[in-house]
Amino acid sequence: MARPLRTCRCGHTKEHELVAEEPEYTLWGWILLSMFGITPKPDHVVYRCQMCRQSLGSTRDPKILARKSAPKRATAPVAEAPAGPSSAPGDDASHPEESTRT
Repeated sequence: MARPLRTCRCGHTKEHELVAEEPEYTLWGWILLSMFGITPKPDHVVYRCQMCRQSLGSTRDPKILARKSAPKRATAPVAEAPAGPSSAPGDDASHPEESTRT
């Protein structure tokens, strides 16, 4: 017999878009995070409704914990800046060290 899905006061389940996975850290994890800016591996992850702030459960699943501690990577490569207007080959601006002094 399957257990019914747990819901908050608003009626949301863990799969709802308004329920967030919030990482919880140990004391040493909070020290690393606040003093050094290092994102440690969370102790556990709590599923919390963003409307009523009610907890819908927690997990210690290693896959979910790793997902919350890994740095976010850019999905698209960074495009190079376009080259500026080119100057003529004999232009003094292109070779400032070769300018004549008077």
